[in-house]
Amino acid sequence: MTTLLQIFLATMMSSVVAIFLAGLISFRFLDRQLPKMICISAGLLLTVAFTHLLPEAFEDHEIGTSVGWTLLVSVLILFSVEHYFTEHHHHNHHCQDDIEQLIQKSRKGRGKGGEAILLGDAFHNFSDGILIASSFMVSSSLGWITALAIMAHEIPQEVGDFMVLLHSGFQRGKAFLLNVISGLSAVVGGILGYFLLDELNWIIPYAFAVAGASFIYIALSDLMPEITKKGRSHFAVSLTFIIIGVAVAYLVTGGGHTH
Repeated sequence: MTTLLQIFLATMMSSVVAIFLAGLISFRFLDRQLPKMICISAGLLLTVAFTHLLPEAFEDHEIGTSVGWTLLVSVLILFSVEHYFTEHHHHNHHCQDDIEQLIQKSRKGRGKGGEAILLGDAFHNFSDGILIASSFMVSSSLGWITALAIMAHEIPQEVGDFMVLLHSGFQRGKAFLLNVISGLSAVVGGILGYFLLDELNWIIPYAFAVAGASFIYIALSDLMPEITKKGRSHFAVSLTFIIIGVAVAYLVTGGGHTH
């Protein structure tokens, strides 16, 4: 089997197969518990960002300041895009009465982080594809081990992504399709990495920084405010499920970055 074919199969396994398994878990068992899963999702996304993506991004200390600027600009862009669509939606419905606005809001979903989480996931998967390709350049066994490790930490993260998409009002089929399209960026990264590895290596820290920024932004700007709306009486339960999300991500990723 050629190295390029192995890279293609390995990136498909680490992304699309992981998304399928995460979707099966999310849609079969978890969507009925969406309020609790929002808490777990916040814990998952924050843990993946702070203990996996950002350590990878800052691993090369010589570009630490550039990575920091990438994080800052990414957050500002996400804020601007989200603010634009929120204002656009409000402008299109400003003539409706309060009841009609509530109906429209319920139809369009409760959260607003779906698009941003897909964007961040695409950057993350693209980086994983490059990393898988670089591992196969060393040996086939290392490549498959790397792909399995990535798949292992992708599944809980993708569960978190599905919960964000459901919370944002996406239907199951659309959420699954968009997540698969985002996941295919791993295949793109793997193929490009095979042909252009030396030229693409510099992208990896910045791609991880963009992905980390999107995960942190969605967790803090969309999920956490939704959780706090429940009031103090639900604080202990919400915090418990956030910690469960942190624990799941920690255990599956081995407590830190895996590459």
